[in-house]
Amino acid sequence: MKHRITRLALSIISLALVSGFAPMTYQAQLLEIAKGFGTAVADYNADGHDDVFVTGHDQQDHIWYWTANGYEEAEQKLEHVDRHDCDAADVDRDGRMDFYCAVGAEKGQGIGLNELWMQQADGIFVKTAHHGAEDRYGSSRRPIFFDFNHDGWPDIYMTDEWHDRTDGHESINRLFVSSQRGQHFDEVQTIATGSIGWGCVAKGDIDGDGWDDLLICNDDGPSSLLLNNRAGDFKSITPPAVVGKHWIWAQLQDLNQDGQLDLISLVDGTAVEVWLNSGNGQYFENRLFVGKLAQPGKSLTVGDFNHDGRPDIYVALADKSCKNTLHDQADDVVFWGRKDGLWDKGQLEQGYDGCGHEVQTLDGDKVLLVNGTSKKPGPNYVLSWSQNQAAETADR
Repeated sequence: MKHRITRLALSIISLALVSGFAPMTYQAQLLEIAKGFGTAVADYNADGHDDVFVTGHDQQDHIWYWTANGYEEAEQKLEHVDRHDCDAADVDRDGRMDFYCAVGAEKGQGIGLNELWMQQADGIFVKTAHHGAEDRYGSSRRPIFFDFNHDGWPDIYMTDEWHDRTDGHESINRLFVSSQRGQHFDEVQTIATGSIGWGCVAKGDIDGDGWDDLLICNDDGPSSLLLNNRAGDFKSITPPAVVGKHWIWAQLQDLNQDGQLDLISLVDGTAVEVWLNSGNGQYFENRLFVGKLAQPGKSLTVGDFNHDGRPDIYVALADKSCKNTLHDQADDVVFWGRKDGLWDKGQLEQGYDGCGHEVQTLDGDKVLLVNGTSKKPGPNYVLSWSQNQAAETADR
């Protein structure tokens, strides 16, 4: 590691709550200026803190490692390919975090081999060959590690953007199951195989049976909630949270601490919806909360950002003209958790270069804000709120 960005904030910006509560401040620490398709946040060096990996179409994708004095840029830079989103897991269960990346296929008409990078004892990542999850002809977009067959070894679900290929090969979502103690993956056909969306993907145990289920956002149609049937396939459910909804982004989180995963969805880019998990039936049948957005929402993430013990929801917004101006005039929104289980809407006074693209939670209380896209570089920030913010919101 050779380059360090310290924790000294480059800007401290006032955050005004729409509901009328006292303003709060946050620190926006510039991490890098880069393109970004996705993120692979994980504790890569096993120090107990999340590290940052912003991926996508950039010349030198690399990890930023957390330190007590700021994030340090890894010396290892990845070779430039048409890299999209990545995800991280300990693939061979050797105690070291590895990662897998989606690679495009020359606008859906060529060949792109998805990458599996295995971490060595010295912390260097080595790309493996013939791992079985290459998806040669897929226009791969967003992967996720999950345990499909409940054997303790990470499996891969890969979403692909559909293309009508002239060579007859299919660009569709695929499931790859780990074999040979994490050394190889074999494709398995399920109802999750096919052209069912790629905008976002998430895992979680929706029905409480201990097996991983899937959530998939579809840019061109209805999104999917797929329950693992524990027999080599899934069962699709269509609760009111799904029917007639176009999800831009969605997550599964236990918001009310009842041991069941709830659904937080960014619907049509115009509203955040929260659906509590009933624990039976169709699981997401009663909507608890709707938060309207004045500008198009792009991504959301959940964490306890003000340290009051309640879940908050951060939403990245981007104004419609940003793709031309590359200067975002849409202030992001935070829905701050209240004692009654609902949320107050807060607005962040921003005006960053780049366009609000994707957000992820770091260490449970910070936000990685990616303003670069797959086509244009932008500044990536780590946003944090001080510990004393809890006192300002304790009575809400």
